[in-house]
Amino acid sequence: MDMSELDALQSSLNHALDAFREELTKAKLPQLSTFSIEPHPLDAPEFLPSPRLYEARRLALACVGQLKTLLQSPYEKVVEQTLAPYDAACLDIVLRTGVIDKLSEDAYRSTGLHVQQLHQFLDLDPFKLTAILRYLAAEGWLHEKSEGIYALNRPTLELCLGRNGRKWALTQGKGKIADSLLDAITHPGWKYSTSPLETAFQLSHHTPLSLFDYLKANPAELQQWANSVRTYGDAAESALMADFPWKSLNSQTIVDCGGGQGYLTISLARILEDVTFVIQDLPEVIPITKANVSRESPAAAQDGRIIVEAHDFRTPQVRRSGNTTYVFRLVLHDWTDQDCTAILKNIPAIYGATKVIIIEYVAQPCAISSMAQDQCDESLRMLTDTEKYAATLPPPYVPLNFGVCAKMNLGLGVHLLGVYNARERSLLEWDNIIRNAGMQIAAVYPLRTKLSVIECDVVASD
Repeated sequence: MDMSELDALQSSLNHALDAFREELTKAKLPQLSTFSIEPHPLDAPEFLPSPRLYEARRLALACVGQLKTLLQSPYEKVVEQTLAPYDAACLDIVLRTGVIDKLSEDAYRSTGLHVQQLHQFLDLDPFKLTAILRYLAAEGWLHEKSEGIYALNRPTLELCLGRNGRKWALTQGKGKIADSLLDAITHPGWKYSTSPLETAFQLSHHTPLSLFDYLKANPAELQQWANSVRTYGDAAESALMADFPWKSLNSQTIVDCGGGQGYLTISLARILEDVTFVIQDLPEVIPITKANVSRESPAAAQDGRIIVEAHDFRTPQVRRSGNTTYVFRLVLHDWTDQDCTAILKNIPAIYGATKVIIIEYVAQPCAISSMAQDQCDESLRMLTDTEKYAATLPPPYVPLNFGVCAKMNLGLGVHLLGVYNARERSLLEWDNIIRNAGMQIAAVYPLRTKLSVIECDVVASD
């Protein structure tokens, strides 16, 4: 007899937590604590969890999300969702008014500060500040040690100076764009548009410019935007280096298309010592990229193993030799299907080992089955002491995309819709684009991160 939804989710959660705890112990990692004022090793962007630890964590979070949906009053869920804009607004306030920076000072890091003290330090109304801080504490962002006294906790450390979360959070505009999304998708002249000039971004920012052109005209915002984009890549770097067999490509040259500041190439150059790399991007990016490569990888820059050049990937590829791999990391999701096909068609179909590597989030449907696709205890057990990562299938009542674990990327997909008329894509959608460009998918590699690698073969023309 099938278990009830509550029983099935409880069972899966218990199996996931048991596996997670065992992997923590095996790796000699400290126990987790929300109230810690020091980051846990798991929080470091460079930390690579074991396959079993990664999957156990993913399953546990998915079960918690499904249990909340199951147990919460639907009316409360509606009210909570409609108040969600205040999540970002309150985070923005504590960042930009200096609350986080004051609480992070050594003198107050463990003791915290009363709202009256924050009022004296920062000239903020303690009555208003209390509403904001208590809301954030309920969301898990601060520790209210006793009434009116607030301290940092482990999640809030990600908002401190130098942390990637802070760089992401300080990038402005998402709220404004979200407020204009309804107008954009119901606009009589724009509702079926795929143009990046007819989006919520133009409506919210009162500009005819695309996001890219707007950022070029506003250097300070461009720098902040570039910093936030880099953090997204940083979060995936360790898994990308470990879970995709880069050495099996046997390429003489790797071209990093739209490579930005060059961090992917710099990482790859450390593990592929016999490969020549070419970083391509628009002319205005090139000086930044060259300086970054010279600083981070001076030997490779000096001996010509890393080449930086201006190239617009919307035009025919200038690097046309055989035995070349072309990499697009977090580039194509900014473009429409038609644009992606056109961009990929610029890759030369020539004889030789020519491949295209697409590094993106691959969206899964949020379909839920009450039937077991896999026994979660068995699938987690199979990952014990393995180094090669393999994604597990969800147990009953857990969505194919693991529910809340997909929320970050699906939210980013809605944001892409608001700024580019683009979004995240499923594997079927990627396959259609790739086939229309005259290529075929050779393999798909899930990673111990939110992204996957789609390896494509370029079909050589006669």
